Amino acid sequence: MRRIVAVILITVGLAALSVPFFYQFYGSYTTNELVELFEKNLRQEYMEDGEKEEKGEALISEADAALLASKDVIGLIEIEALELRYPIVEGADSRQLSHGIGHLSDTGAIGQRGNCVLAGHRGSRYGAYFKYLNRLSKGDVVKITDKEGHVHHYEVDSWEVVGPYDNSIKAQGEERELTLLTCENKGTRRLIYHCSYKEE
Repeated sequence: MRRIVAVILITVGLAALSVPFFYQFYGSYTTNELVELFEKNLRQEYMEDGEKEEKGEALISEADAALLASKDVIGLIEIEALELRYPIVEGADSRQLSHGIGHLSDTGAIGQRGNCVLAGHRGSRYGAYFKYLNRLSKGDVVKITDKEGHVHHYEVDSWEVVGPYDNSIKAQGEERELTLLTCENKGTRRLIYHCSYKEE
């Protein structure tokens, strides 16, 4: 009887220990899938019609298109200094932020005039996201690819910590700006990075 109880306890313990690894795997798998779909969609968008017919390549499948649309993927963010690469999704509620970096819908569009605000978790069970955002330094580059395949570069100018309800971070202007937003001090504050558009 003791042996059976011991086996059960060991099994339960191993199952409990495996839960974080499962979430990490699931988060990484979902993120990679969204990035691949985004890039696949871009490749197909930019193929010439004749090339499509000649190679006989099909457009993105209905299933892939549905997944892409359901996650509202609008871009891809890459920060070489942090080895960070995530899809950007439209919206920043808990569901959307579990799949990528969220674009606050009431702020500027990627690469356009105004202040484009992107929010990400300071690490979660699904992945690192903006966990190491505080390691960014002045002059580091944030690369963003939009849905049309245009690449935009922003350069880190400054950073600050603000209150959780400070809406000044969403202020809009005439310049093309990028604001990166994540939690600080166990969620009681917000870490903000301000970036300016880098002309090629």
